[in-house]
Amino acid sequence: MPAGGTSTADAPSTGMAYRRAMKHDQIALQLYTVRELTATDLPGTLRAVADAGYGSVELAAMPPTEPAALKRLLADANLRPIASHEGIGSMRADAVAVADRLATLSCPRLILPGMEHADRSSADAVRRFADDVNGFVGIVADRGLRLGYHNHDWEFEPLDGTTTWDILLERLAPEVELEIDVYWAAVAGRNPVTLIRETGGRVRTLHMKDLIAKPQPHDAPAGDGELDFPAIIAAGREVGIEWYIAEQDDPQSPIDDIGRAHLYLASLAD
Repeated sequence: MPAGGTSTADAPSTGMAYRRAMKHDQIALQLYTVRELTATDLPGTLRAVADAGYGSVELAAMPPTEPAALKRLLADANLRPIASHEGIGSMRADAVAVADRLATLSCPRLILPGMEHADRSSADAVRRFADDVNGFVGIVADRGLRLGYHNHDWEFEPLDGTTTWDILLERLAPEVELEIDVYWAAVAGRNPVTLIRETGGRVRTLHMKDLIAKPQPHDAPAGDGELDFPAIIAAGREVGIEWYIAEQDDPQSPIDDIGRAHLYLASLAD
């Protein structure tokens, strides 16, 4: 839940808990953005993330580090882990071990960052993937964690008369949250604001990276591109978003970029 606040995860969609604007302490950073830096200097990079204004992070592409040691490094940098991206392969191999590691880190969410190609080769393959994910719900919940799925653009492409996204909405258990990446939704031709509102209470986290469409679509720090982030945040307020997570897949200058993203997002916060 947001620091110092009350979780809105179980609140009704029309409840007053959904009517607060984005708060400064709801802004986080996806550490995938600085993966090249964490690979060579994890403690220094975490300190730089904190110096850029972030108090919370989503883990991804982390260098091999024992959970207890990583927990100390995060604490030393005054960073709170709010979620972690964990691949479906790792979950299929040993979901208990993955969930136990996140519990040791006091990391409350496990997000599946996508699918392997075979899992999205047909509508039936997507349904089998969703069934596998549903099987992890109890393992994760037993450790006090939540489970989610993060989109890219291909979930919205036609597939056997439907789309991967629509199959996931229908097949995934209601306990499985959706983490909407507003950039990839826009690349797929979807309006992020509409998508957030359509998906409603299943969405608890957003990836806030911007889109520059020409000459080829590429990502940018929030506020540097074409997406309407005030409208995205307004939609997030309506459905009860808990975390607005800055991210880039291909930053030009990672530390400068995450600093600009935080400065812009903080300017939109209460």
